[in-house]
Amino acid sequence: MAHKQIGKWEKYGKRYCRDWEGEAGLKDWVRRVPGDQSKAACRYCICEIRAHHSDLVAHSKTKKHKKHVALLSQPSANVEKHPFEFDIRHSLQLEKQVSFEAEQDKLDELRHAEMDESINVCALKLAAHIACHMSIFTVDHLGCIIGGIAEKDISLHRTKCSTIIRDIIGPTVHKELLRDIGNGYYSLIIDESSDVSSQKQLCLMVRYFSNKLKCIVSSFAGIITFTASDSDFITEALLLFLNENKLNIKKCVGIAADGLSANICDHKNSLLKKFYELNPCGVFIKCICHSLYLCLSRAIDVLPLNLEYMISQTYLWFSQSTFHQKQYAELYAAISVGENALKVLQVTDTRWLSISPCINRILSQYDTLKLHFQSVKDNEKDYSADLLYQMYSEPVNRLYLVFLQPLVQEANRISKLFLLETVNPVKLITELVMLYKTLLQKIVKPSAFPTWSSIMNYDMRSKRNYLPPSEVNLGQVFLSELAEAKLPSQIGDAIQLKCRDCIFELVNQIKLRLPPNVQHLESLGALNPSVVLSPLRPTFSTLSFLSLYRGDHSKLEQQWRNLDTVSWTNTEDGQIEQFWVEVLKHTDEVGDKDFVELGLFVLTLLTLPFSNAAVECTVSQMNLIKHKLKNRLQDSLLENILRIRAYMHRNKICCNQFQPSKEMISLFSSEFYAVANSRDAIEGYNDIF
Repeated sequence: MAHKQIGKWEKYGKRYCRDWEGEAGLKDWVRRVPGDQSKAACRYCICEIRAHHSDLVAHSKTKKHKKHVALLSQPSANVEKHPFEFDIRHSLQLEKQVSFEAEQDKLDELRHAEMDESINVCALKLAAHIACHMSIFTVDHLGCIIGGIAEKDISLHRTKCSTIIRDIIGPTVHKELLRDIGNGYYSLIIDESSDVSSQKQLCLMVRYFSNKLKCIVSSFAGIITFTASDSDFITEALLLFLNENKLNIKKCVGIAADGLSANICDHKNSLLKKFYELNPCGVFIKCICHSLYLCLSRAIDVLPLNLEYMISQTYLWFSQSTFHQKQYAELYAAISVGENALKVLQVTDTRWLSISPCINRILSQYDTLKLHFQSVKDNEKDYSADLLYQMYSEPVNRLYLVFLQPLVQEANRISKLFLLETVNPVKLITELVMLYKTLLQKIVKPSAFPTWSSIMNYDMRSKRNYLPPSEVNLGQVFLSELAEAKLPSQIGDAIQLKCRDCIFELVNQIKLRLPPNVQHLESLGALNPSVVLSPLRPTFSTLSFLSLYRGDHSKLEQQWRNLDTVSWTNTEDGQIEQFWVEVLKHTDEVGDKDFVELGLFVLTLLTLPFSNAAVECTVSQMNLIKHKLKNRLQDSLLENILRIRAYMHRNKICCNQFQPSKEMISLFSSEFYAVANSRDAIEGYNDIF
């Protein structure tokens, strides 16, 4: 067994030396401690010191000792040089000075603590600003600039900034989100995508009623990264995420997705199937914006293919040549005096229903474009210009564009409604169903619909009730253009037949993509304040969405009947959310909330995600944060940047209004630096690039 090596001090020890009392610099204050030869005493500071010469010399150089020497070296401070026999007056004066200095030390410590806390707050605010608006690289210089302006020692560089975002602000605001959800009901909005490094990701948004903000919010929840793209792996990863965040899957009232991924929406083996097994009352809603885009794309495919080619090639003709743009601008200015030519827009797959503004722009300049291509064809002998001129010269193409214009405009209008955050959610599904019914009435005989509700149940495979092409309601503008074109009747009938088939395909695609329980969703229109407070409001038993309620129906019915007995403030249909929040908070004379069950149930229904736009915006932010120049950004940092941005968004503030919470400030401690240093030592700097 190895013996511990004992140092010289431990082996021999040190004793008080009488010679120190005659040594210059020590003789005036050093004294022995009675009964303990291992220590010395300072008669000025009234303290004990280890009997080691170097310790005594170090003590004589301290600020505390020098102050006491200056105080007690006055003429009135002569004391007898016997160990520890001081004059009472001097002792009291010394005790007073020591007490004063102790208080000063405490004040200095408080000042330093306040100064450190203020610097930490500045660092937290600056890190939040970086997460919201800028690249982490910029903080290397930004921290120094702001510190110099504010005259504060702000030491914040990219390593520390990324650690603050990842370990302090991001997790704290995420915990606040989970506390706000609590044990309440929520909906999920999910989207599968790939980042710039070709890594598969599942972006999650949560939609819920916030007890803190007293409104319904949609906020970023997290990112799930996966390598295997099979549905079982994705389902397990999602359930694990919900369990880790203490979100009960049975409290999830609905899931929204774009409907394109088989891993999510396939009926045989998918996330959706597992969701229905765990939560039979849940609702699945495909993204209406995606659905309308797909419906319109399939419908346009019925028309001649050269229409889309004509629109896309017109854009390419000008986008790739400034000379062509100048030529067209001069021609347009000569024809339309005092007006500038508008730019021809591009049809893109990434923008939903982008064909609508493209058609509007081309029709508004149709004759001028035709003249431009004719001029280029004749002067430059360009084949592309010749081909486009032939298309613009064909009246059939113009008729098809005139026919499509109102269809794509209406679809685009509804799509924009689903992109809004403040729109009445009940109105959204009503608008979609209304579009379906209006289009169906254009091509089917009125006798086929004895009741308004029978339109939803109409069998699209039955063609016996279809109107002949000449009787289809294609719009007055189209009919006027058709009459002015003076086409042969055979060609006119063929065009009208194509247009009818286009509408039929659009109606058919909309019905296929309507939510499976659209009757429940359509009945949500009964929740509008104008309907609820009307004497003719529907009876409780006729509300089809009641099957989604899992509580006491009799209590809910009683509260439904008593709604018109109260004078409410928010009674406009555009204030449906505020109306039901008011219902939830209402108290009777005793102080009890008398509509709490009904209010919570309706607000839960209003959290159903009718649009996938929120998660699409988040995916776009992900691609802006992690791009080709920052392809090594780690998922943990990316996720917490998005959490901070979502926190700002749901609280309707920006970084200049951000105030770090006490929890954030408490996490900003020595342990924080220890964690940061250990992570940097293990991971390096890949997480901050």
